[in-house]
Amino acid sequence: MIRKVPQDFLLGAALSAYQMEGAAGTDGREPSVWDAWLARPGSGYDGRAASDFYHHFEEDIAAAAAHGLRALTLSLSWSRILRANGTVNPDGLAFYDRVIDACRAHGVEPFVALYHFDLPDAYAREGWLAPGTTEAYLRYARVVFQHFGDRVRHFLTMKDPVTEITQGYITGLFPPGQHFALGRAVRALYKMLVAHAQAVLLYKSLSLGGSIGIAHRAEGVYPLRETKADLQAARRDDVLTNRMLLDIVLAGRMSLRTRSLIGEILPDGESFATNDEELEVLGRAAAALDFFGVNYYASHFCTKPTDGTSRITHNGVGERGTSAYEIAGISRRLSREDVPTTDWDWNIFPRGLYEMLLRLHEEYRAIPIYVTETGLGLHEHPTDSVLEDDDRIDYLRQHLAAVLDAMEDGVDVRGLFVWSLIDGLSWTNGYDKRYGLFYVDYATGSRFPKKSADWLRDLAERRLMLTLNAIHTRTTKSASDEN
Repeated sequence: MIRKVPQDFLLGAALSAYQMEGAAGTDGREPSVWDAWLARPGSGYDGRAASDFYHHFEEDIAAAAAHGLRALTLSLSWSRILRANGTVNPDGLAFYDRVIDACRAHGVEPFVALYHFDLPDAYAREGWLAPGTTEAYLRYARVVFQHFGDRVRHFLTMKDPVTEITQGYITGLFPPGQHFALGRAVRALYKMLVAHAQAVLLYKSLSLGGSIGIAHRAEGVYPLRETKADLQAARRDDVLTNRMLLDIVLAGRMSLRTRSLIGEILPDGESFATNDEELEVLGRAAAALDFFGVNYYASHFCTKPTDGTSRITHNGVGERGTSAYEIAGISRRLSREDVPTTDWDWNIFPRGLYEMLLRLHEEYRAIPIYVTETGLGLHEHPTDSVLEDDDRIDYLRQHLAAVLDAMEDGVDVRGLFVWSLIDGLSWTNGYDKRYGLFYVDYATGSRFPKKSADWLRDLAERRLMLTLNAIHTRTTKSASDEN
């Protein structure tokens, strides 16, 4: 069938400071936690050059505009703007001035994220649990809001805090590299979300006239089978994956059900406490939030853990079928035979995006939603500056169709941003996992559009898309369904 994409629906792409900028030692940028993390023995990756967006931003933004993209989400590097001693780096501000001005000159709306995983190096040992992180983050946020608020109309406080916490305190794949520390993960996520709320209220107090939101990697969580044990595993998996953040950010408080589930996943002897001052801030920020960002790549199918041992095997090189994920007392994630997967074992399940959008619409207050990231990572080898990434086009077509289905069912989705505009560093997979609409030759810095970029340009111009029938008939029970 032919689907029509509304004319006012934003089609954009996404970027991340650490994954694309490079220029790690240029113009006063100080180290982030990722510099030392990738320099450790056995890392295998070097983020210092990345895609060199720092020196190619004019070219990249012009290419985005030429391919019909009307918006970009991009993150700023905290340590490029604010020094460890608390003073501002004017060269860092000047760089982002040029980036934002280039977006404006090309008719591309910047959605600017204050933060996307790259804490300053001072907090490398404990991550967000280190003393002083919230205070420093709010100083940094004030500088950004006051300096760019006259030209940036859309800010995000953070991108994917749950991912950062899960990978930093449970899998050990992100700094600070701790393993199976569930109590610390819950406390760190709560601390991040209180900082998010304080940043929302700070922005509103400045009366800059724009909007502010947050982006969450909203991964659908489903029982593998309709058994009591698998349903319990899915509910426990979902509370940290989604429910805790959604309750705090969108409702301003955790429901009794959420608190009960958190209690179930915390290790024996560990507790989780809040105070009245924090709860008041969370409530006011939830009411003031202007939009919610959904980053969606995959869903999870959960069964009960096999025993009392946690096991995680990371598929970092794209060898299908080599990953494993099991957290004792919570869940074991498995593939489903009828759901295809990528080479990195991420399932391709657009229904999960549709059902997540419906979940937000049905369980929380009405708020504009943007799909701030979705995309497909591939092994790619171009021939004579030609790369026919038909699998990526099919992925984007399916996931955009899921968004259109949700919109037809009443969800207020305002736009979709493809991850990513250009190829870049994958946090745990290096440079071989490519997501870009534009191919980057890391040796020379040259870039060229892939077939998916041309497909997206045609879609932006015609606003018509050939796709399969609507996919929204529910056939799967998610962890949020009560039974």
